Amino acid sequence: MALGGTAYAAQINGNSIMKQSIGGGKLKQKTLTGFQINTNKLGVVPTATRATNTLWAVVNNPAGPGNASLARASDSTISVTEAGGAVNVIFPGNVSVCANVAARNNAGTTVPTPGYVQTNVSPANPNAIEVHSRDKNGANEDGDFHLIVVC
Repeated sequence: MALGGTAYAAQINGNSIMKQSIGGGKLKQKTLTGFQINTNKLGVVPTATRATNTLWAVVNNPAGPGNASLARASDSTISVTEAGGAVNVIFPGNVSVCANVAARNNAGTTVPTPGYVQTNVSPANPNAIEVHSRDKNGANEDGDFHLIVVC
């Protein structure tokens, strides 16, 4: 039984919506793209903290104590010393708060010897990264490596 009145369904398309007539809270999540957003009206967007300094070293470390040498580096003041089963790569400033990563590699184009290296900030010098090279089974073994430090 109908109480009376007339019902009708309206269809809305994009052309019938007036600009700025729908609030942002009524929009479906994740439907706007860069095409719909005027980036000039966003204002200042804060930037992330970015690295300001990237340092690297390529180290030759043949078998035998105390014979590690620098093949090349990003800075002429970078040096290396070898003692106690580790190579210390010494940088021109404090690297104790920087990120560092190293990998077994060599200064040339030949395939590097299998293995890996481990790094840590030198406990004796905040300007140095201590690098321990290992064979593929994890035993101590002198080996060439590349090191990168990002501050």
